[in-house]
Amino acid sequence: MSRRTAVAAALAALVLASGCLGFLSGPVTFSASQVTVQDSALESAGYEEVAVEEMQVNRTFEAAGQSKTVEITNWVAQYEKQVSVLGVERRAAVFGTFSSPEVSVLGQSFNPLNEYDDREIAELIQQQYGTISDLTAVSNTTMTVLGHSTTVTKFSGTANFDGQSIDVFVHVTKVNDGGDIVAAVGVYPQQLDGEEEHVVTLLQNLQHAS
Repeated sequence: MSRRTAVAAALAALVLASGCLGFLSGPVTFSASQVTVQDSALESAGYEEVAVEEMQVNRTFEAAGQSKTVEITNWVAQYEKQVSVLGVERRAAVFGTFSSPEVSVLGQSFNPLNEYDDREIAELIQQQYGTISDLTAVSNTTMTVLGHSTTVTKFSGTANFDGQSIDVFVHVTKVNDGGDIVAAVGVYPQQLDGEEEHVVTLLQNLQHAS
């Protein structure tokens, strides 16, 4: 899996892996709204948009001899920044957002992203990304994202870029906004001075089309 799609695919796996929705009546389609980074913040932080796209997940649930397929439409936004790593220019700084809708069936609400804390999201990224290991929580910071006070957890880890091991930081947070759960993740080499501030800039300048 390429670094470009790693964050988005990892977060999408949260939806695919969840099996908590065991109801067979009610709506069969649920859609989230886009979450993107403001252009001015991207320019300031030096990131470029890679993709903003829908990601649909279909799940069939069975109970009492009946089955029902539920379609969930999520939105993924991916951004990258080319930086110098070990003397070579690489698109090694990555930022991604993922929005997943609240699913309501029979008066009960469920959102797969809501079942995971920051550590579990980071651990899932580690599994899906395939090149990050030894994730360790470094700090927790409270900031405002999409108008909500939230905790951003910073992890340290080791990534493999083109066969070379590089220490990285991973920032993870999520908020509930407009009926969607929004997760945001930033990954970058630890050697980049000031990159944490750029990630903070991106987090503080998210926009949700709710």
